[in-house]
Amino acid sequence: MALMRTRLLASFTLILLLHSVSAALDKAHYRELQKKAAALARQKDWAGYKQALIEIGHELPGDTPRQMLVMASVEMHLGNKAEALRWMKEYAATGLTYDVASDEDLAALADNSEYRPIAAQMTANKEPIEKAELVCSLPVDGLMPEDLAYIPAKRSFVVSSVQHHSLYKVTLPAKKGERCGISELSIPAEAKRWPTLAVSWDGRRHIVWVSSSAMPGFEGFPKEDSGKATLLAIDPHSGKLRRRLDLASESAAVLGDMSIAKDGTLYATDSIGGGVYRVPPGPLASARLEKIADGLLSPQTPVLAADGKRLFLADYPVGVAVVDLASHKVAHLKHPDNIAVTGLDGLELDGDTLIGIQNGTDPERMVRFRLNPSQTEITSAEVIEQKTKRLGEATHVVKVDGWYYVIANVGWDQIDDDGKLKSGKQFTSPVLLRFRAN
Repeated sequence: MALMRTRLLASFTLILLLHSVSAALDKAHYRELQKKAAALARQKDWAGYKQALIEIGHELPGDTPRQMLVMASVEMHLGNKAEALRWMKEYAATGLTYDVASDEDLAALADNSEYRPIAAQMTANKEPIEKAELVCSLPVDGLMPEDLAYIPAKRSFVVSSVQHHSLYKVTLPAKKGERCGISELSIPAEAKRWPTLAVSWDGRRHIVWVSSSAMPGFEGFPKEDSGKATLLAIDPHSGKLRRRLDLASESAAVLGDMSIAKDGTLYATDSIGGGVYRVPPGPLASARLEKIADGLLSPQTPVLAADGKRLFLADYPVGVAVVDLASHKVAHLKHPDNIAVTGLDGLELDGDTLIGIQNGTDPERMVRFRLNPSQTEITSAEVIEQKTKRLGEATHVVKVDGWYYVIANVGWDQIDDDGKLKSGKQFTSPVLLRFRAN
């Protein structure tokens, strides 16, 4: 859900100086620190602002590229050019890029001779990488597919549509690069009331789970519904609704991502409320939605660790969160400073490989992360695709028959905060990309 994540990121521009693994964030305290830092910035008290940012950093788990940029900016205000250069060098080492010339706080670095090697590194970081292959396009106008699942018995995908509030069956063409076969599934009217987001195939119950959320600010549904969210279990054969689980929340919620473990447990995340939920395995009639963690900033796709005791999930502005399923405590996956783990949306865990769809970085990327054997740390990363026209903004990934399939060029970047097409913009066909699992 790129739109909701973009709004969230706008409120996190003050996140700085993260340290070692920490417990779940105290949001109330965090917001107070943000207000304090913002006030100091308005007063141009840069020394005080820097100190406030350090305090904010103690609340969070590790360095992020955004923090590096803001720290460089603060150091420039303080006249510490050497420190600003150091932060920019660390930023460039993550493989990302940034145009300092367009940033009034950092523009003075653009003509600095010591900055040239850093600029050269970021220019190299912008080079296209194309290791995936184009499978087919999804020829439905304004589809905006958010998620995809695979039904083995039907040898077909199910794709959710943000704009059409519906689900589509997608089949692969005989030849790569042609159009996918696509047809809308017959689903109940109540399942189409709000945008459809996450979708997963439940092989034990033989149903498709889909999340539907009345995203705040969006149009196309009654205003009184705004902020409501639900999980729906739908029979893919008949289209009948088998179970509805409404999220009880005192504030606005968006159930945006989910996954289903091998034992049938469903895990789902609320990207704006910060909660993590599960539906235990068992008969649909007794299915219930339980909160198992809270306090995350913007949780995205959850995936179960190999030990079955921990849940990994993308916490969009911070990194990969880890929920201990016994204690419900939250930590974050360790990683080298030169590996960017923010802006992650879709995740897929396969052995000790974690595939990440990184649509909140510049450039946007598809990344293969390698974990250590105990799956407590990211040890290395490989970019599979970036800066290609076909990639656009990608969202989610699923493994099928030795391939990772990614839904790309979705179109979140073409709409405004109300979910409407921006002036002068137009949707182009989303695509399926794939690359080998190894």
